[in-house]
Amino acid sequence: MKYSDLDPRLAAAVRVAKEGSEARKALRDIPEKKMSTPVIAFQRPPRDADELETAAASSFKMRGIRWLWPLRFAIGKLGLIGGLPDKGKGLISCNIIASVTANEPLPCNEGHSQQGSVIWLTAEDDIEDTVVPRLVAAGADLDRVHIVRMMREKGKQRMFSLITDIGALRRKIEAIGDVALIIIDPMTAYVGVGKVNNSMTSDVRGFLTPLTDLAAEKQVAIIGIMHFNKKADVTNAMLRIADSLAYVAAARHVYVVVDDVEVEHRRLFVKAKNNLSPDNNALSYMTGARKVGEDEETGEEIFAPYIIWGAEHVKVTATEAMQAEAEGGHSKHARNEASEFLQSRLAGGPVMADDLRDEAEANGISWRTVQRAKKELNIDTKKERGGTRGKWLWSLPIPPRPRHEGD
Repeated sequence: MKYSDLDPRLAAAVRVAKEGSEARKALRDIPEKKMSTPVIAFQRPPRDADELETAAASSFKMRGIRWLWPLRFAIGKLGLIGGLPDKGKGLISCNIIASVTANEPLPCNEGHSQQGSVIWLTAEDDIEDTVVPRLVAAGADLDRVHIVRMMREKGKQRMFSLITDIGALRRKIEAIGDVALIIIDPMTAYVGVGKVNNSMTSDVRGFLTPLTDLAAEKQVAIIGIMHFNKKADVTNAMLRIADSLAYVAAARHVYVVVDDVEVEHRRLFVKAKNNLSPDNNALSYMTGARKVGEDEETGEEIFAPYIIWGAEHVKVTATEAMQAEAEGGHSKHARNEASEFLQSRLAGGPVMADDLRDEAEANGISWRTVQRAKKELNIDTKKERGGTRGKWLWSLPIPPRPRHEGD
């Protein structure tokens, strides 16, 4: 609406009306009967009122993802490693620490990690007879590993708490100066007894948000170690990390460790979630032991376990690996079932792999088991005609031509 459309006196009043007594006086001086146009009074909010802060997207500067472990764990983000006890989560932590503090190479030619110091909160293993020997076995620089022991408050010692002590952790990061990684093992040990209901999403988010904010503020990677919950029949890795999905939601990367049913004594380090990079293949590993020193009091040799990574990636998803592990003693029966399925389905000729996968899963046969059966049956694979985007076809191997006399 234009001022020219209003009663002249009303237009004048609107021009001078800003706030307070001047605006009210100008409006009172206009005879009510001559106000041909309704007046809408706009009031400014009190200066101390809550205000929603916004900023145009154009005001932000784009920034690439900075990686601690290229394409697996990012700087400034929270990642998780989950699994059952005694599967090597702590040894993998030592291996990552060695990569960060002593430039030890990452497995499968994945490069080297960002260098710096590490803060390690470890609540379950003895520092002198377990933690330090394992760090030495992994090749870590002990001078750059800062192990959190206790919080000192008013002259008394207590456990560090993710709920109340984030400020103390921030000050320690600043005091050390070159922290690249924080490992919390396990995360549930540092939430306090009775302080948080780990099944309640709101409770978990309440302490994870300040932690992820700290990671972003100080540009450090944080890796939390998680023990699987008791839902043994669940093969979705993200549902096994904790009773609350808030842990998985807050983390940008989630990896799990499971037994590899393909190879005895071998385990898999496999992605369950990674929001910041394309899908990457699983890593395989075994454990070895090496001499790391001698006990100064007894003179006995000290040996400690360490991770031995496989030389090649493994093409398997977290769900497939967990399904295979869950099959346990039934794995032979499942593999026979998958073999019969393939032989029956391919008897009539080549079939697209995508169709086989859909049919197998519809019949309750895991794709991982089908792939193992494929290998045993020496199934032939080739791309259908149509360029690089052609789909893969599976077919039974052509039996060798029988030899006749005179051939």
